[in-house]
Amino acid sequence: MRYYIAVVETNSFFEAGERCHISQSAISQQIKALEEELQVQLLERHGRKFTVTPAGRYFYEQARKQVQALDSTLREVRRVASGEYQRLRVGVLNGFSRRIIQKTVQNFTASHPHVRLSLTTGTHEELFHPVNEGSLDIVVNDQWRALSDHYINEELMEQPLFALLRQDDPLAAAGRGTMEEMQDRLCILVTSPEQRENEAAHWRDVMGLHSSFLFADNVEEACMNAAAGIGFYPCDADMPTDGGTTLLPLYRGEAPLTRKIFAFWPESSDSSLQWEFAEALQQNIK
Repeated sequence: MRYYIAVVETNSFFEAGERCHISQSAISQQIKALEEELQVQLLERHGRKFTVTPAGRYFYEQARKQVQALDSTLREVRRVASGEYQRLRVGVLNGFSRRIIQKTVQNFTASHPHVRLSLTTGTHEELFHPVNEGSLDIVVNDQWRALSDHYINEELMEQPLFALLRQDDPLAAAGRGTMEEMQDRLCILVTSPEQRENEAAHWRDVMGLHSSFLFADNVEEACMNAAAGIGFYPCDADMPTDGGTTLLPLYRGEAPLTRKIFAFWPESSDSSLQWEFAEALQQNIK
């Protein structure tokens, strides 16, 4: 698999041989042996040149992931054997399901006693920059940007959104609230002062909410403001309803308002720990 990856990436048997420290003829023989074992043509040869077949392209993508995962596992096995602790720094989007995160952390720490897990919460932008700069290892975040090949983009769920608001709000009896109906109420957003403009612009321009905004420093403050009838807090279905509040499904037109939640981490720091945490998230979402 490593030889085949090298051939595809260098587009040359000679250069692939140099990368892998074997001769051109030896790497050519290895690729032929691989094709015979798979009983699939991976490369279509044209004299000294070649093109990658559709099956070959698929095999390349899968082989690349497998080799990266294997390398990460081997590095971590050596760390465990040497007694070196591991660290996983996780960022979680404000307001994302506390139930899912708590269960995931419980399961993950129980099966990885040698890993020191730390959690931080933030807005989309507050999580994006730390994971991009390397101060977070993985983030559970919504999708604001086009997905990048420089990241592992593991989709976790498409999450319906709700408005946390007072039970006696007239809209509560309607059973749902559209973006047009909600614009007469304050929308409460949890964000730092530096990110207020970005958060408001996202809800206005992307989510379609042309409302005025009230900013809270944390989820607890947002919930208290909603309970006081000051406005509504957009959240997921797992948000507890206390103090006379209720959850109202949000709609844009006739369609439920949703957001896609991903586990993101840079491909350059790809680790089996990140994959295992993402898999634990998937299990608890199911």
